[in-house]
Amino acid sequence: MKKGLLTVVIITLMNVLFARLDITAQTDYPSEVVGDIIYTKPLKSVIFSHKTHVTEKGLSCDMCHPEIFYPAALKAQERPDFNMESLYKGKYCGACHNGKMAFASNTQCARCHTGVKGFNTLQKMAPVKRAVSGPSEPIMIGKDYTSVKFSHDTHTKSFKCVDCHSGLFPMSKGKTKVTMEEIYQRQSCGICHNGEKAFSADECNRCHTKTPAPKTDITYIVRDIGPVKFSHNFHTKTFKCADCHTKLFAMKKGGSKMNMDAMYSGKFCGTCHNGNIASPASECNKCHKG
Repeated sequence: MKKGLLTVVIITLMNVLFARLDITAQTDYPSEVVGDIIYTKPLKSVIFSHKTHVTEKGLSCDMCHPEIFYPAALKAQERPDFNMESLYKGKYCGACHNGKMAFASNTQCARCHTGVKGFNTLQKMAPVKRAVSGPSEPIMIGKDYTSVKFSHDTHTKSFKCVDCHSGLFPMSKGKTKVTMEEIYQRQSCGICHNGEKAFSADECNRCHTKTPAPKTDITYIVRDIGPVKFSHNFHTKTFKCADCHTKLFAMKKGGSKMNMDAMYSGKFCGTCHNGNIASPASECNKCHKG
Protein backbone atom coordinates (compact mmCIF):
# COMPACT_ATOMS: atom_id res chain seq x y z
CA MET A 1 0.00 0.00 0.00
CA LYS A 2 2.78 2.39 0.99
CA LYS A 3 4.72 1.46 -2.16
CA GLY A 4 1.68 2.22 -4.35
CA LEU A 5 1.13 5.56 -2.63
CA LEU A 6 4.79 6.48 -3.09
CA THR A 7 4.52 5.72 -6.86
CA VAL A 8 1.50 8.01 -7.20
CA VAL A 9 3.32 10.83 -5.38
CA ILE A 10 6.40 10.50 -7.61
CA ILE A 11 4.33 10.53 -10.83
CA THR A 12 2.36 13.56 -9.60
CA LEU A 13 5.56 15.45 -8.79
CA MET A 14 6.98 14.63 -12.23
CA ASN A 15 3.81 15.86 -13.93
CA VAL A 16 3.89 19.15 -12.03
CA LEU A 17 7.62 19.57 -12.69
CA PHE A 18 7.28 19.07 -16.45
CA ALA A 19 4.20 21.28 -16.56
CA ARG A 20 6.19 24.06 -14.93
CA LEU A 21 9.10 23.57 -17.25
CA ASP A 22 6.85 23.88 -20.29
CA ILE A 23 5.00 26.91 -18.88
CA THR A 24 8.35 28.66 -18.39
CA ALA A 25 9.50 27.72 -21.88
CA GLN A 26 6.35 29.23 -23.36
CA THR A 27 7.49 32.72 -22.39
CA ASP A 28 11.26 32.38 -22.79
CA TYR A 29 12.11 31.26 -26.30
CA PRO A 30 12.62 33.70 -29.18
CA SER A 31 9.75 34.99 -31.31
CA GLU A 32 10.99 33.36 -34.51
CA VAL A 33 9.89 29.96 -33.15
CA VAL A 34 6.18 29.18 -33.04
CA GLY A 35 4.79 28.63 -29.53
CA ASP A 36 3.72 25.52 -27.66
CA ILE A 37 0.81 23.40 -28.88
CA ILE A 38 -1.50 21.77 -26.33
CA TYR A 39 -2.97 18.46 -27.53
CA THR A 40 -6.11 17.20 -25.82
CA LYS A 41 -6.14 13.88 -27.66
CA PRO A 42 -5.65 11.03 -27.31
CA LEU A 43 -5.10 11.91 -23.65
CA LYS A 44 -5.08 15.09 -21.57
CA SER A 45 -2.69 16.54 -22.09
CA VAL A 46 0.47 16.74 -24.18
CA ILE A 47 2.41 19.95 -24.61
CA PHE A 48 4.44 20.05 -27.80
CA SER A 49 7.31 22.55 -27.62
CA HIS A 50 8.68 23.97 -30.87
CA LYS A 51 11.51 25.46 -28.80
CA THR A 52 12.65 22.01 -27.69
CA HIS A 53 12.46 20.46 -31.14
CA VAL A 54 13.62 23.33 -33.35
CA THR A 55 15.84 25.63 -31.27
CA GLU A 56 17.37 23.07 -28.92
CA LYS A 57 17.38 19.87 -31.00
CA GLY A 58 17.98 21.62 -34.34
CA LEU A 59 15.25 19.89 -36.32
CA SER A 60 14.16 21.56 -39.55
CA CYS A 61 10.51 22.33 -40.36
CA ASP A 62 10.41 19.94 -43.31
CA MET A 63 11.32 16.99 -41.12
CA CYS A 64 7.75 17.07 -39.80
CA HIS A 65 5.82 19.31 -42.20
CA PRO A 66 3.87 18.40 -44.23
CA GLU A 67 4.67 14.67 -44.38
CA ILE A 68 4.02 13.86 -40.71
CA PHE A 69 2.01 16.87 -39.52
CA TYR A 70 0.04 19.40 -41.54
CA PRO A 71 1.34 22.91 -40.72
CA ALA A 72 -1.99 24.04 -39.18
CA ALA A 73 -1.89 23.42 -35.42
CA LEU A 74 -4.06 20.60 -34.00
CA LYS A 75 -5.15 19.34 -37.43
CA ALA A 76 -3.61 15.96 -36.62
CA GLN A 77 -5.86 15.27 -33.66
CA GLU A 78 -8.92 15.64 -35.91
CA ARG A 79 -7.92 12.41 -37.64
CA PRO A 80 -9.43 9.15 -36.36
CA ASP A 81 -6.07 7.37 -36.27
CA PHE A 82 -4.40 9.98 -34.04
CA ASN A 83 -3.99 7.72 -31.04
CA MET A 84 -1.30 5.98 -29.05
CA GLU A 85 -1.59 2.80 -31.12
CA SER A 86 -0.61 4.77 -34.25
CA LEU A 87 2.33 6.32 -32.42
CA TYR A 88 3.54 2.87 -31.39
CA LYS A 89 3.44 1.89 -35.08
CA GLY A 90 5.67 4.80 -36.08
CA LYS A 91 3.09 7.38 -37.14
CA TYR A 92 2.90 11.02 -36.05
CA CYS A 93 5.19 11.58 -33.03
CA GLY A 94 6.15 7.92 -33.24
CA ALA A 95 8.10 8.58 -36.45
CA CYS A 96 10.90 9.92 -34.26
CA HIS A 97 9.92 8.71 -30.80
CA ASN A 98 10.81 5.13 -31.61
CA GLY A 99 13.59 4.53 -29.11
CA LYS A 100 16.29 5.24 -31.68
CA MET A 101 16.02 8.84 -32.81
CA ALA A 102 14.27 9.87 -29.58
CA PHE A 103 12.87 8.11 -26.54
CA ALA A 104 10.14 5.62 -27.44
CA SER A 105 6.53 6.74 -27.28
CA ASN A 106 5.62 3.85 -24.99
CA THR A 107 8.18 4.87 -22.36
CA GLN A 108 8.72 7.93 -20.12
CA CYS A 109 5.07 8.96 -20.48
CA ALA A 110 5.37 11.87 -18.06
CA ARG A 111 7.86 13.62 -20.36
CA CYS A 112 4.95 14.46 -22.67
CA HIS A 113 1.78 14.02 -20.65
CA THR A 114 1.48 16.74 -18.01
CA GLY A 115 -1.77 15.42 -16.61
CA VAL A 116 -5.05 17.24 -16.07
CA LYS A 117 -3.55 19.58 -13.49
CA GLY A 118 -0.87 20.78 -15.87
CA PHE A 119 -3.42 21.12 -18.68
CA ASN A 120 -5.77 23.26 -16.58
CA THR A 121 -2.89 25.51 -15.53
CA LEU A 122 -1.92 26.12 -19.16
CA GLN A 123 -5.53 26.75 -20.19
CA LYS A 124 -5.76 29.61 -17.70
CA MET A 125 -2.67 31.33 -19.08
CA ALA A 126 -3.15 34.25 -21.46
CA PRO A 127 -2.24 33.18 -25.00
CA VAL A 128 1.20 34.26 -26.08
CA LYS A 129 1.15 36.10 -29.40
CA ARG A 130 4.09 35.25 -31.59
CA ALA A 131 5.08 36.48 -35.00
CA VAL A 132 4.97 33.69 -37.56
CA SER A 133 8.27 33.51 -39.34
CA GLY A 134 10.27 31.48 -41.79
CA PRO A 135 13.98 31.44 -42.62
CA SER A 136 15.65 34.71 -41.64
CA GLU A 137 17.69 34.91 -44.85
CA PRO A 138 15.98 35.50 -48.24
CA ILE A 139 15.63 32.47 -50.50
CA MET A 140 17.25 32.94 -53.91
CA ILE A 141 15.19 31.61 -56.81
CA GLY A 142 16.84 31.43 -60.23
CA LYS A 143 20.30 32.56 -61.26
CA ASP A 144 22.13 35.61 -62.56
CA TYR A 145 19.98 38.46 -63.89
CA THR A 146 16.75 36.45 -63.61
CA SER A 147 17.19 35.74 -59.90
CA VAL A 148 14.52 36.59 -57.35
CA LYS A 149 14.94 37.14 -53.62
CA PHE A 150 12.00 35.76 -51.68
CA SER A 151 11.61 37.13 -48.15
CA HIS A 152 9.56 35.17 -45.63
CA ASP A 153 9.67 38.17 -43.29
CA THR A 154 7.83 40.34 -45.82
CA HIS A 155 5.13 37.78 -46.55
CA THR A 156 4.45 36.53 -43.01
CA LYS A 157 3.32 40.04 -42.04
CA SER A 158 0.18 39.39 -44.07
CA PHE A 159 -0.07 35.61 -44.45
CA LYS A 160 0.11 32.45 -42.36
CA CYS A 161 2.39 29.53 -43.15
CA VAL A 162 -0.60 27.37 -44.14
CA ASP A 163 -1.62 29.88 -46.83
CA CYS A 164 1.34 28.71 -48.90
CA HIS A 165 2.56 25.49 -47.26
CA SER A 166 2.08 22.92 -48.40
CA GLY A 167 -0.72 23.48 -50.88
CA LEU A 168 1.34 25.78 -53.12
CA PHE A 169 4.91 25.09 -52.08
CA PRO A 170 6.51 22.07 -50.38
CA MET A 171 8.05 22.91 -47.02
CA SER A 172 11.55 22.20 -48.29
CA LYS A 173 13.93 24.54 -50.09
CA GLY A 174 14.53 23.73 -53.75
CA LYS A 175 11.60 21.32 -54.14
CA THR A 176 9.46 23.72 -56.19
CA LYS A 177 10.31 24.65 -59.79
CA VAL A 178 8.67 28.02 -60.37
CA THR A 179 8.17 29.19 -63.96
CA MET A 180 6.78 32.45 -65.33
CA GLU A 181 4.27 30.52 -67.42
CA GLU A 182 2.74 29.11 -64.24
CA ILE A 183 2.75 32.48 -62.52
CA TYR A 184 0.94 34.16 -65.44
CA GLN A 185 -1.63 31.36 -65.26
CA ARG A 186 -2.23 32.25 -61.61
CA GLN A 187 -0.37 29.29 -60.20
CA SER A 188 2.35 29.29 -57.51
CA CYS A 189 3.27 32.97 -56.85
CA GLY A 190 0.63 34.07 -59.37
CA ILE A 191 -2.22 33.07 -57.05
CA CYS A 192 -1.58 36.28 -55.11
CA HIS A 193 0.51 38.29 -57.57
CA ASN A 194 -2.38 38.85 -59.97
CA GLY A 195 -2.86 42.61 -59.63
CA GLU A 196 -5.75 42.12 -57.20
CA LYS A 197 -4.47 40.52 -54.03
CA ALA A 198 -0.90 41.70 -54.59
CA PHE A 199 0.95 43.57 -57.34
CA SER A 200 0.84 41.89 -60.73
CA ALA A 201 3.55 39.52 -61.93
CA ASP A 202 3.83 41.86 -64.94
CA GLU A 203 5.83 44.26 -62.77
CA CYS A 204 9.01 42.26 -63.29
CA ASN A 205 11.45 44.55 -61.49
CA ARG A 206 9.48 44.28 -58.24
CA CYS A 207 10.86 40.75 -57.78
CA HIS A 208 13.83 40.35 -60.08
CA THR A 209 16.97 41.84 -58.57
CA LYS A 210 18.34 42.90 -61.94
CA THR A 211 16.89 43.70 -65.34
CA PRO A 212 14.94 40.55 -66.24
CA ALA A 213 15.34 40.84 -70.01
CA PRO A 214 18.57 39.71 -71.70
CA LYS A 215 21.09 42.53 -71.96
CA THR A 216 22.28 41.51 -75.40
CA ASP A 217 20.24 41.12 -78.57
CA ILE A 218 18.90 37.70 -79.46
CA THR A 219 20.09 36.69 -82.91
CA TYR A 220 17.92 34.37 -84.98
CA ILE A 221 19.78 32.57 -87.76
CA VAL A 222 17.47 32.01 -90.73
CA ARG A 223 18.39 29.78 -93.65
CA ASP A 224 18.73 31.45 -97.08
CA ILE A 225 18.13 34.94 -95.73
CA GLY A 226 19.91 37.37 -93.41
CA PRO A 227 19.79 36.89 -89.60
CA VAL A 228 17.35 38.77 -87.35
CA LYS A 229 18.45 40.59 -84.22
CA PHE A 230 15.75 41.04 -81.59
CA SER A 231 16.35 43.75 -79.00
CA HIS A 232 14.58 43.43 -75.65
CA ASN A 233 15.90 46.87 -74.74
CA PHE A 234 14.12 48.47 -77.69
CA HIS A 235 10.80 46.65 -77.21
CA THR A 236 10.52 47.03 -73.42
CA LYS A 237 10.46 50.81 -73.85
CA THR A 238 6.96 50.38 -75.29
CA PHE A 239 5.69 47.02 -74.05
CA LYS A 240 5.53 45.06 -70.83
CA CYS A 241 6.98 41.57 -70.52
CA ALA A 242 3.47 40.09 -70.18
CA ASP A 243 2.41 41.60 -73.52
CA CYS A 244 4.53 38.96 -75.22
CA HIS A 245 5.29 36.35 -72.53
CA THR A 246 3.83 33.82 -72.44
CA LYS A 247 0.90 34.66 -74.70
CA LEU A 248 3.04 34.95 -77.85
CA PHE A 249 6.44 33.55 -76.90
CA ALA A 250 7.63 30.95 -74.42
CA MET A 251 9.80 32.45 -71.68
CA LYS A 252 12.79 30.47 -72.89
CA LYS A 253 15.25 31.14 -75.68
CA GLY A 254 14.44 28.87 -78.61
CA GLY A 255 11.20 27.74 -77.01
CA SER A 256 8.95 29.20 -79.73
CA LYS A 257 9.02 27.61 -83.17
CA MET A 258 8.33 30.59 -85.44
CA ASN A 259 7.93 30.76 -89.19
CA MET A 260 6.91 33.47 -91.63
CA ASP A 261 3.61 31.84 -92.54
CA ALA A 262 2.52 32.09 -88.90
CA MET A 263 3.63 35.74 -88.74
CA TYR A 264 1.66 36.61 -91.87
CA SER A 265 -1.34 35.03 -90.11
CA GLY A 266 -0.92 37.41 -87.17
CA LYS A 267 0.94 35.09 -84.82
CA PHE A 268 4.24 35.58 -82.98
CA CYS A 269 5.90 38.81 -84.24
CA GLY A 270 3.00 39.26 -86.63
CA THR A 271 0.69 40.11 -83.73
CA CYS A 272 2.20 43.59 -83.70
CA HIS A 273 4.04 43.69 -87.00
CA ASN A 274 0.83 43.96 -89.01
CA GLY A 275 1.20 47.46 -90.46
CA ASN A 276 -0.97 49.00 -87.73
CA ILE A 277 0.92 48.66 -84.45
CA ALA A 278 4.32 48.25 -86.11
CA SER A 279 5.80 47.78 -89.58
CA PRO A 280 4.31 44.81 -91.47
CA ALA A 281 6.12 41.49 -91.44
CA SER A 282 6.22 41.66 -95.23
CA GLU A 283 8.90 44.40 -95.08
CA CYS A 284 11.67 41.82 -94.85
CA ASN A 285 14.66 44.18 -94.74
CA LYS A 286 13.33 45.82 -91.56
CA CYS A 287 14.42 42.77 -89.57
CA HIS A 288 16.59 40.60 -91.77
CA LYS A 289 20.04 42.12 -92.18
CA GLY A 290 22.99 41.03 -94.25
